[in-house]
Amino acid sequence: MVELYQVDVSSETEKDIRKIFDYLLDSSSENVALKVSIGIADTIEKLEKMPTGNPIQHNISSEKRTFRFIKKWKYKIIYYVDEDAKIVKVVAVRHSSQHPDKLKDLL
Repeated sequence: MVELYQVDVSSETEKDIRKIFDYLLDSSSENVALKVSIGIADTIEKLEKMPTGNPIQHNISSEKRTFRFIKKWKYKIIYYVDEDAKIVKVVAVRHSSQHPDKLKDLL
């Protein structure tokens, strides 16, 4: 049986998703904005199963904390796993074209 993790979405992540929604609403359509924000939310929800199976975000990881990411379309969902508490903490959603150094503000 697969062990399930609790998924905790930070307030910053919620703001990121809202910014993506607002941007797509202005630049595309309501349907696109809804599809993308729902797709991101669904992908985040799936992190409850095997969250450590995704790649490490090396440029912001350290000995203290290992950040990982999962992609949904052109967006990276950045998170870390607390194995002791069985919690996945989602800390950001960023467009994959953003320079990786901009992720250092997550530390």
